[in-house]
Amino acid sequence: MNNVDNARIAHSVLHPDWIAEEAARRYPLIGKVDAYLLYRGMNDVYLIRDRDSRYAMRVWRKSWRDVDIVKVELEFLDYLRQRHFPASTPLRTRNGELYFKVDSPEGARAVAMYTWAPGRKFAEALDERTAERIGALFADMHLLGLEYLGGKQPSTDDVVNFMVNLPPLLDFLHDRPEDARFYERLAPLLVERLERAALEPVPLGLCHRDFHPSNVHVDDKGRITLLDFDATGQDFLMQDVKNFTFGNLFYDFPPAYGEAFERGYASVRPFTAAELEHAELFLLAKAFRLVAGMAHASSAVGRGTLRFRNLDWFGAYIRDRARNVGL
Repeated sequence: MNNVDNARIAHSVLHPDWIAEEAARRYPLIGKVDAYLLYRGMNDVYLIRDRDSRYAMRVWRKSWRDVDIVKVELEFLDYLRQRHFPASTPLRTRNGELYFKVDSPEGARAVAMYTWAPGRKFAEALDERTAERIGALFADMHLLGLEYLGGKQPSTDDVVNFMVNLPPLLDFLHDRPEDARFYERLAPLLVERLERAALEPVPLGLCHRDFHPSNVHVDDKGRITLLDFDATGQDFLMQDVKNFTFGNLFYDFPPAYGEAFERGYASVRPFTAAELEHAELFLLAKAFRLVAGMAHASSAVGRGTLRFRNLDWFGAYIRDRARNVGL
């Protein structure tokens, strides 16, 4: 008999039938429960359907972070639900928990079920007035985040945690040594510049940290729902705003939608002069974080994350922003 070696698993996919069984067992659903895998990516998302309603279930990818880091997102979202903020929020299990954990070949993974976000992605229904409304809501979310922290001084730990992705990024660029040398030099300089910005009137708070035109839905009645908070953490509020502006560019949409978003945001929480001064820095930080995160995720989801923009585009964009801020 041939010996069979145990393989090391980067990212397994849980069967939809098992997901349906777990959803029915753990949540107060009604009637027959079905599950369908919507997409497999940075995390896996399933459509859950019972007799009356639809829900979204997320299974987090095993990553460098502790499995229980999801509490940061889920507890904040539960607070937003209590404050009637329009976000896709987690449901509690029959035992009152916001999430549960399952074993998998690669280790423990967190699972949570969310209310369904009606409508379609803003990216598929672009409108300047809607972009303004989304921006105003996003500012409301930031103010609620500050309220949620209750006066606790935010830290910059999440701001600079992209450094854990530097080794995977350098490995990702094994055939692009010039880019690798540039990013290796840039990363600590970017950390230093961001930490200096925290000493200025550039407020930090609890942020979405991955907000872009596909992470917000708009229905036929114009109702807006924010979603995909899985990167939630403490960050510069202006970084969160520029994430959306960058996302608008990343999808190659006209700049008017990013401008409208910022205009709507500032109508609720006006930007400080220092925030505006560091706009380029935050665009640089977003691009660097994104390409470094893609590199880390490539062991689980492949290089397909580069389907929108290639490494040449990232290299040129990051170099331009770095030059503009003197790095």
